[in-house]
Amino acid sequence: MDEYRLKSNRILRCALGLCALGAVIFLLWRGWQSALAFLAAGAVSLASLYVLARGIDILGQGRTTWLKGFGFVVRFAVYALALSAILKVYPNHSLEVFFGIFLSILAIGLEALIESHYHARRT
Repeated sequence: MDEYRLKSNRILRCALGLCALGAVIFLLWRGWQSALAFLAAGAVSLASLYVLARGIDILGQGRTTWLKGFGFVVRFAVYALALSAILKVYPNHSLEVFFGIFLSILAIGLEALIESHYHARRT
């Protein structure tokens, strides 16, 4: 389980770096409101990724509680409500919100690419 925790922490650090890079790109490209819309959606995506990683960590430890399944459902409900609120505050910045939503998926893909490159060089 330690290997999983290390990888999930690397994915979270990668996502934070991508969030900072995306905010700078949107700030320079489309202005400060665009950067704020991206940061808001990126923060929701990062929080969702963090909760998912810690939930998997709890499941891996074998702890049994009724909150296991309920927590994952609540995570998606909170995710949807937060993104709905962001789109109401920034209705003209759907591109930034779209990229912010998929920030964690990009971080997972980038980390998988780095990991596969690392293992390919070792063999």
